[in-house]
Amino acid sequence: LKVNSNSVVFDIFFGLGYNSAAAIDTVKGPLTIYCFENDKEILSKILEMDADFESWSIIKNFVKGFLEDDIKVYSCDGVKLIMLFGDAREKIQSVNIKADFIFFDPFSPLKVPKLWDVDFLKDIRSKMNSKAKLSTYSCAKIVKGNFLKAGFNLEDGPIVGRDAPSTIAINP
Repeated sequence: LKVNSNSVVFDIFFGLGYNSAAAIDTVKGPLTIYCFENDKEILSKILEMDADFESWSIIKNFVKGFLEDDIKVYSCDGVKLIMLFGDAREKIQSVNIKADFIFFDPFSPLKVPKLWDVDFLKDIRSKMNSKAKLSTYSCAKIVKGNFLKAGFNLEDGPIVGRDAPSTIAINP
């Protein structure tokens, strides 16, 4: 994904924050990232880690403020991070801004099919600008079918660490 300065990014299933850190490192300018997560235990792992991103201290400070003081908005060097903690299927409803790019990184469709269902994908699509892109590691047939049913156009994404390409879903 080509993320531009002043873009709005949704990092749905923030996890260890790698996608957000990569976006910050790539853009090197103003950027707003809405971080959807529901697991404080995984967030606490960030505080114990050092990752190879220029922006890792931004991610760590953001998560530290959230975990220790319930600070949900963190700004540093033109980057604004907003924590939307809880069930992403509910939290997506409360967002009143549209995304330019989405990182979509839930557990596999076999483990949590409800996070890949058509209704949730439609809700996500309704929060995307026209021509906005969503990237996900999954290339499962059912996942691609659900993206199509939700109204997305699809492209193969890069092949990273395996034989099959990731998926890029585009809001027409």
